[in-house]
Amino acid sequence: MVDPQQTESIKTLMEGIHKNNIYLPEFQRDFVWDVTKTYDLFDSLVRDIFIGSIIYGKPSFEITVREIDSRPRRGKGSRAKLMLKSFSKDEIERLSQINNFRLILDGQQRATSIYRALKGIDEVWLVIKNDDELSEEAQEKDFRERSLEDMLFEFSGREDEDRLSIKLSDAYSISYEELLDDEIKVKFFDSLSYTAGMDELEEKVVFRKYILVARKLIGLYGSEKLLSYYLLNMSTEKFALFFERSNSRGIQLNFIDILAAKLYSGFNLRGKIEEFETDNQGSYYELNREIIVRAIAYIVSDAKEVDKTYILSNLNHEHFNSHWDEVCVLFKKSLDYLYKENIILSQAWMPYENMLIPLMMFLRELNGNDFSQMDQNQQKFIIYWYWASIFSQRYSSGSNEVIIQDSNLLRIVAKKQKITDRIVFSRLKPQIQSYEDVLSYSKKGSVIYKGILNIVNYAADGLKDWSNTSRLSASSKLEDHHIFPVAFIREAYKNDEIALSLTDSVVNRTLIPKITNIRIGKKAPSIYMGEMKNHNQSILECLNNHLIPEEIINGVYDEFYNDFLEERAKMIYDVIKIEIWDQAKQVIDLFYAPPVNKQSGNIKIFATYHRKRKEATYDIDTQKVFYEGAHYSVSSAADKAKEDMTGKTNTSTNGWRFWKYIDEIGQERFINDFREANS
Repeated sequence: MVDPQQTESIKTLMEGIHKNNIYLPEFQRDFVWDVTKTYDLFDSLVRDIFIGSIIYGKPSFEITVREIDSRPRRGKGSRAKLMLKSFSKDEIERLSQINNFRLILDGQQRATSIYRALKGIDEVWLVIKNDDELSEEAQEKDFRERSLEDMLFEFSGREDEDRLSIKLSDAYSISYEELLDDEIKVKFFDSLSYTAGMDELEEKVVFRKYILVARKLIGLYGSEKLLSYYLLNMSTEKFALFFERSNSRGIQLNFIDILAAKLYSGFNLRGKIEEFETDNQGSYYELNREIIVRAIAYIVSDAKEVDKTYILSNLNHEHFNSHWDEVCVLFKKSLDYLYKENIILSQAWMPYENMLIPLMMFLRELNGNDFSQMDQNQQKFIIYWYWASIFSQRYSSGSNEVIIQDSNLLRIVAKKQKITDRIVFSRLKPQIQSYEDVLSYSKKGSVIYKGILNIVNYAADGLKDWSNTSRLSASSKLEDHHIFPVAFIREAYKNDEIALSLTDSVVNRTLIPKITNIRIGKKAPSIYMGEMKNHNQSILECLNNHLIPEEIINGVYDEFYNDFLEERAKMIYDVIKIEIWDQAKQVIDLFYAPPVNKQSGNIKIFATYHRKRKEATYDIDTQKVFYEGAHYSVSSAADKAKEDMTGKTNTSTNGWRFWKYIDEIGQERFINDFREANS
């Protein structure tokens, strides 16, 4: 029997999990969502976009269940065994009647993501827009009246230093613990980077906004109509049929398809895509339509926009007629460079294809649009930026802004200018800080998982095929082969929980052609490698090339799988350390220059709001703003300028993050940056 569709709140879901009234069937697949999908999930919830229904089941039979995955994603406890619990038929009947006991049959990834974010297992931040980033309609509203959707800038894995941010788990704690404002300020607000350097009045205004945003989040958590679900009372046979028949997937309409319809009369986008694919048939170029379109948006918007809204609203057929061919050439040349330098083995295994856009803009600034025109220092920066971006997971959230930031950054490097914003380098801190961290990555969809396989290829100057020692090419159909086969581990290490939990670790993987993988089966490494040695006497050269200890072929590790993992993890970590950690200081020394300290005088400043612009002068000595014939404090001048642009009075603005100036290399910067640089 299926009950009609019903709704519940996030708070109800959380309480059900917390009180052990919601479980998963033991055979459900593991939680596999990358944290970026959690960001998208909450984005959909805030925007009231339907996320699908959760399907609960109340079985009428005995069953073994497991807990919701609350393990850290890496490090200590990440490979702990999830708790299993068996219930008899009578126990299930009693718990269903008294405690609303139920199982999640469909929607595990969504429910688990929500639980992990609100409990703080996964760090998820709501970042809100600054006033000048709001839509005109939202700007007209008082702050209290703005919805979360009005204010939403992005969900991210870290606080945004330039925008007010609140961690989802902090808002949940405020609600759950019923904290007072003073307690909230000490426990959560005072540690925000965004408030650094604010005076007492500015901090008071921002704290008021923080409290209001927290209340709006708490309201979101308590909304009874937020999550939809069905409740199924199921027999054993129906339970099995449900899982057999619930694997279909819908087809989503891509925004590129909508764009193609819009441009059709003046530019046949689908035809151009087909033309590219026909012209490059048999090559290693796989056209990423979104990369090309976003690159055109970046050029047309004068380095300001790459998001879907701008693309669908502002780009027209003339823009595509002007830039399509140029951008396609930049796309192919950038891929050529990555292949030539052994940075990638194939597009399919590239961790972040969006990183092609900054690389294309770098190339566009070079003389002759040719990577051969780089000097040694520029090459060093590009390599460092590429690997550090991957291992810091820089593109995992807020990718539109990151694309723009990095495109602007690489254009500066291409022009051989200095970078004056040191925070650029602090954003490139790798998440892998020890060889133990390397072991924790086991999901193919993980960016760092792919990054590890690629950096091994880079360190080797190109991976070699185990069959014949030839260098693998971009056309090779690659598979992330288990070095210790899965079947072998399950049999030889069936009583070793640590070994079993590390079966799919990236440390036990390497990229080889699929045809090679077919002949390996479930044999011990020493056996199948010994057989391969009969056909390829240089197999040891291949093992060294793949950062695999060569002693493995002699059977040294057959009974010591965990020792093999530790040894190879150290070898991989050494490569990461050499290519990122050890390069950081040298790259900073080469490309960073502190902003020029201007201790006195005036600088021209400006602000944009409601698509209007106001200009003023900032007095460095007095820290006053001269605006429209009068002197004001920085924030008072901002309030006056906003009043003039909107007609709205009684506004309260952090002027240090309202007024901007143009630095010595043409970048727009908030005057708060100037204040910090000259303090």
